[in-house]
Order: sequence, then C-alpha cells, then structure tokens
Amino acid sequence: MFSLPDNWEMASLLAKLLLYFAAFSIAGGSLAALRYSNGSRATLFSNFSTVFVGAVVGFHGVLLGFLVQVGLINDSGVGGMFDWGMASILLDTSLGDVTLFRLLAFILAGGASVVFLKKLQYTDGKLSVLLARFLFTIQFAALIILAFSHRVSGHVSVLSIVAQTSIMLHFIAFALWIGCLYPFLQLSKSTSLEILQKTLKRFGDNAIAILSILFLAGILMSWELLDSPFDLINTGYGVVLLVKLVLVAAILAVAAINKLVLVPSMLASVSISRLQTSIRVELAIALAILIVTSYLSTVVGPASHQM
Repeated sequence: MFSLPDNWEMASLLAKLLLYFAAFSIAGGSLAALRYSNGSRATLFSNFSTVFVGAVVGFHGVLLGFLVQVGLINDSGVGGMFDWGMASILLDTSLGDVTLFRLLAFILAGGASVVFLKKLQYTDGKLSVLLARFLFTIQFAALIILAFSHRVSGHVSVLSIVAQTSIMLHFIAFALWIGCLYPFLQLSKSTSLEILQKTLKRFGDNAIAILSILFLAGILMSWELLDSPFDLINTGYGVVLLVKLVLVAAILAVAAINKLVLVPSMLASVSISRLQTSIRVELAIALAILIVTSYLSTVVGPASHQM
C-alpha cells in the first residue's frame, strides 16, 4: 500500500516542502505585519525579513522542482537536470507556465519586502498609507498567484471548477493560519503582555473565518478526490489522507487550547512560556502536515492531489 520515495521523488518532495514553506512565510509575514503587529520597527523588520527569506527559498524551490522534472524525463542522472534542450521543451508546457507563475510570485513578494526593509532601515520606519497598502497588495497578490498555480497545475486543471477553487481556498486559508505562527512566536518575545494578549485574541476571532474556509474547501476537495468514504481505509492515498486529517485535528486542538485557555489566562511570564511551547507544538504538527501533503502528491497519488 505504501512505497518509499526514490531519489527523484525525494528531490521533488523537498522542492514542494520549500514551496509550501515559502508560501506560508509570505502569507504569515504579510498578514502579521498588517493586522497583528505591535508596530515596533524590530517586529516589522522581523515580519518582512520572514517574507524575504520565504521569497528566496521559494524561488529556489521552484527552480529545483522544475529541474527535477527535467532530470526525471531525461533519466540520465543528476546531469540530466541541466539539459537546456529538454528544459526549453518543458517551458512550453503547463509545467513551464506553472513554474513561471510561481517564480513571478516570489519575485513580487521578495521585491516588496525589500522595499519595506529598506524603508525600515534608512528612515523612521513610517510609510505613507498608500505605499504601504500598495506593497501589501503586491505581497497578497503573490500569494494569490501561488494559489492559482495549484489550480492549473497537473491533473488539477481537468478537475471540476469546484475542486479547483477549493484547492485555491484551502491553500490560502492554511497558509494564512499556519504562516502567522512563527511571527506570533517572535512577537511573544518582544512585546508587552497586554499587547500580546489583545493581538492573539484578535487573531483567534479572525481565525474562525479562516478555519471555516479551510473546512469547507477540505470537504469539497475530499468529495472530488475520493470515490467513496471507504477509500480512506482501503487505498494508500486514502490512508495517508486520513493521517493528514488526524494531524489537522491535532493542530486544531492545540489552537483551541491557545484560544480558550492560554490566551485568556495570560497573567504571568509562566503563561507566556506555556503559550510559546504550544505555538512550537503547532509548528511541529504543521511541518508534519506539510510532509504528509507532499508525500500524497509525490509518492502515493497523482500530481493532481495537491494541498
């Protein structure tokens, strides 16, 4: 039912992990700076640095994924990855379109983050409202492009419009939610208890909408990708998907503890320590979910089974 990934599949899995990491860094860093920041230069610098690092990692992850496909088709070892003739052919396919889409997204996000970082470094850190909105719009546009690339890639392009839209919404919602975890972890180390509590409470309230979209999109995706509920236990893809659902349930439980217990009772440094530990647990589970998702689309299922 299960199979270990070969060398090409491992390389492809790594490329997808880099892509997910980058997308979540852009989503979380941008949203945290826009909605969940204490406004200090240090915090904003950390947020935009996260976006920049994500853009750089994502750019290289996309290149790696494309070169892996070139090498896989050539079937002539690592050297086959750099066959420009085969690369030129693939650039004229849907794979080439998706690759260019994603590279453009990371260039846009990285460029906007550099402008932010330069302003913070060489000025008083204050941007005009119009410029700030424009730069944030660019970064969120980059996230939309990345989500759209999942809709049009591989066999997903032949699925129903409902499934394609669900994949986009699922990707965006999960990226916004999980992407904010690291910025919150950093914020907990550099702001007052009162500001942290208010910020986390606001995020918890807003996250209800994000999780609603995540659930609805996930249900629609599962309906499209599985022939019947019994596929969850009778097929390799279904079993791995079930593992992912268990991990999602676990991370939701940790998030619920944060919102209902830790944040309201945040009255001492010990509470902050517990909150930081809880966020780290969420990050660890999120990483496991990404690994399982990459495994689904690389090893046990067709390329159309994206997150």
